[in-house]
Amino acid sequence: MADWTKNNRACTTLWSTLFNMQQLSTNFDDSGDLKIDELTFYNALGSSDLRRQQATIIADQIDNIFRVGRGAKYESEIDRTKAIAGMVTILIDENKFVKDLASNVDDSYNFWGESE
Repeated sequence: MADWTKNNRACTTLWSTLFNMQQLSTNFDDSGDLKIDELTFYNALGSSDLRRQQATIIADQIDNIFRVGRGAKYESEIDRTKAIAGMVTILIDENKFVKDLASNVDDSYNFWGESE
């Protein structure tokens, strides 16, 4: 994904989901450049195993919200395991940004109103 933009459902859906989960409190425009370690769940003092476990819990919640609450479907060749694994890879990396997570989400989900 080139841009963090309100014209992309992956960006807006991810932002509203993270906002409602109280993982971030920034406005939409500022959230794309928010580093992963600035999300509420991220514990810099925790072990890598603990961070992975917490990231997996967050990714599982996001996946459920996207599919059940927002009507998203997986892109072709993507299933629940792949979608969550992709999010976890980003959520454990403190050098990644929310916009990187949005890019991964965009590759994994087809949101309501998007063409397939």
